[in-house]
Amino acid sequence: MMKRVADILKQKHSFLIVSHKNPDGDAVGSSLALYSMLKELNKEVYVENPTKPAYIYEFLDDYDAIKYPVSNAKDVEVVIAVDSAELSRCGIDKDYVKDKIFINIDHHKTNPAFGDINIIEPKAAAVGCIIWDIFNLAGFEISKKTATYLYLSILTDTGSFRYSSTTPKTFYIASKLLETGIDAWWVASNVYESQRFEALKLLGEVLKTLQLHYSGKLAIEYVTQEMFKNTNTTADDTEGFVNFARSIKGVEVGVLLREDEPDKFKISIRSKGNVDVSNVAEAFGGGGHKNAAGGNIDLPLNKAIERIIEAFAFLKKDER
Repeated sequence: MMKRVADILKQKHSFLIVSHKNPDGDAVGSSLALYSMLKELNKEVYVENPTKPAYIYEFLDDYDAIKYPVSNAKDVEVVIAVDSAELSRCGIDKDYVKDKIFINIDHHKTNPAFGDINIIEPKAAAVGCIIWDIFNLAGFEISKKTATYLYLSILTDTGSFRYSSTTPKTFYIASKLLETGIDAWWVASNVYESQRFEALKLLGEVLKTLQLHYSGKLAIEYVTQEMFKNTNTTADDTEGFVNFARSIKGVEVGVLLREDEPDKFKISIRSKGNVDVSNVAEAFGGGGHKNAAGGNIDLPLNKAIERIIEAFAFLKKDER
């Protein structure tokens, strides 16, 4: 299947690349890696997203190339969706892709294989790793700029190489990318050490909401529209907040409820070890990985928290 995709990248001339709304580092990095490589091959290529990428990615050379929302009107031969566990999350209309080659490249095990060609590798540390494999299979030379985008993808989706998805191959790919001359510190500092002051004020408010359940195995925190207003922040500023809930000693599952509209919450879930949260996320209309998933819930805050607590009742079984 990868060979087929590699051949399509070589043979076709016009491409549209999309990823999921509120794109994270893997979505941004893998999208721009494809964009950069195809531009270097003198292809006609566009990259679009349902929403504007967060400001922390503004340091990337091709940040402004990502247009939003998805137009569903580009006259191209090939559409490629990356890091999108659901068709609905990448803003693509089914009718739009009927007469096009539609490639789905992902590593979420909950992906239903919605493309004409599907490369879904749940064991891949990041979609950037899959893209790297395709480029190498095609015999493409990876430039420093393209390597920077792939490195961003891998760095962010492995939690700086901390998550259990990190394998010897992950480090091998990273080492090959570093050989192109990319500045690993520059990428990391822009992603992790360029927060707005207002974002840290918001984090302080969110940490005040932390609550523990099931003998400290479940940690829940939340951010409301009022908190955004009071700190002059947006959803972009909550990147990584859920990890503070998971980082508490003894916690097995951390959850962040983010109110994007009145009584409409985005659920971010992170777990440790063998606790699989992807099925819980599916119950909330989402999906994801074993240790990182998400969904949505439309309820007042207190009711939403009650539902989350109920959904993780399986954590109670080991209490003494």
